[in-house]
Amino acid sequence: MLRPRFPAQKGTRKVNATGLLFEVDDPVLACPVRSVPTPVVTASEEDLTPVAGVALWGPLLDRLNVVAEADRRGLRPIGPGGYPGGECYRALTETLLAGGDFLSDRTFLADPATTALRGTNALPSVSTLWRFLAGADLGRVAKAGAVNRVMLARAWAAGAAPDGERLTIDPDATRVAVYGPGKEGSAFSRTGQTALSPLVGVVGETGDVLALRARGGAANDGRAMGSFIDECLAAIPANARPRYRLWIRVDSAGYQLQVLDAADRHRADFSVTTKGYPNVLGVVHALVADPATVWTPALGHETDKGSEIAETITTLLGRQLRLIVRRQPKAAGDQLAFDDLDGWRLHAIITNVGADRMSAAEVEGHHRLRGGIPEDTIRALKNDYGMIHAPVQPFFGNWLYWQATALAHNVGLWLRTLALPRAFRRARGKRLRLGFLNVPARLVRHGRRLHLRFAAAYRHVDAFSAALNRLKALPAFG
Repeated sequence: MLRPRFPAQKGTRKVNATGLLFEVDDPVLACPVRSVPTPVVTASEEDLTPVAGVALWGPLLDRLNVVAEADRRGLRPIGPGGYPGGECYRALTETLLAGGDFLSDRTFLADPATTALRGTNALPSVSTLWRFLAGADLGRVAKAGAVNRVMLARAWAAGAAPDGERLTIDPDATRVAVYGPGKEGSAFSRTGQTALSPLVGVVGETGDVLALRARGGAANDGRAMGSFIDECLAAIPANARPRYRLWIRVDSAGYQLQVLDAADRHRADFSVTTKGYPNVLGVVHALVADPATVWTPALGHETDKGSEIAETITTLLGRQLRLIVRRQPKAAGDQLAFDDLDGWRLHAIITNVGADRMSAAEVEGHHRLRGGIPEDTIRALKNDYGMIHAPVQPFFGNWLYWQATALAHNVGLWLRTLALPRAFRRARGKRLRLGFLNVPARLVRHGRRLHLRFAAAYRHVDAFSAALNRLKALPAFG
């Protein structure tokens, strides 16, 4: 056993001397020169909750009536004495809202104080939640998706609908890594990892998740994109659709005829990033090389970069379309690309939005926004609401789990929109939890009511109370 180079100095109390793995030049003391108090750790309080935010998302789920809707659709028909599907689906959603990534994280909700705040809602065991997922089939997944659509319609009717006259749908593919080849549908993907490849449809203005479709890990990003767009548009409440002009915005995975056909079916505008096919590059390079081409400054942050916009009408995918090209000057050290031309990085999109309605710079600027809220939503689903992994082996079980992550994400979004201060409207999961959800509080019963008592230093107590009052004023759905 190695001995310290400098012997331990005599202190005011006896400590256990731990030998060093190797010698260091610094003196080793019996205790730090400056130290914080060392408390005695015990578990004796039953009226403390680590997730006071259950008092916020609980009333919202009650008013949306998620349990009754799931049971009405027969999400998990079981015999007497067991938990119905609505209770399992709600408990799973609440676990994800509390920051859980695994089924065992249901313990976040299991302490006596949190149980009291959850009222009469059941909290199934880990094994019950596992059976709820592992026993899923396509029918159960479809029912969960229908529940999510009903919750979206009710939340939008209650005031969480997007503002403005435009509603943008952003479908995109992502990768969810799995560990080992045992997950159904998993495959070695082009990203160099064993994964599944779900599709996620997002409202570009707000971040609401409209639809989620699980796919095998070897699926091409654009596979079945047209039918998935139909699924996303079906999630928009029928009574809300007349308020909006629809816009379908897709990256190069959507450069296919079925996406354009889907836009035609729904009378929607579209903008799609082109692929680097020879016929596309030929048109783009001809436009860029033509000295008669008129270039205008790009909008947004691309203006400062010196980016410029030009357009032409051409035939691609068998249609006459408006082609918009953005050229961006390359800086020293930038990654080179095969389709760079004369020191410019080129980006092209096609659209059916006419020049009489929007300029080329406006269309391109709106298309570029798909890198904002839609990408943030997928990142939040993974990092904040548990979609970072696939918890069970069956394919449909993982799809059902991801449906719950989508509902948890949407509930968190509606909570910020309907109840919390505007400064938290675009807050990410960590800030939301540190500010309102994963906040400890003492639960006190007084005057036949429950009282939450926060620490005196908690700075959002007034906003928390105001949020509760706003939630109480929301309509309750039957």
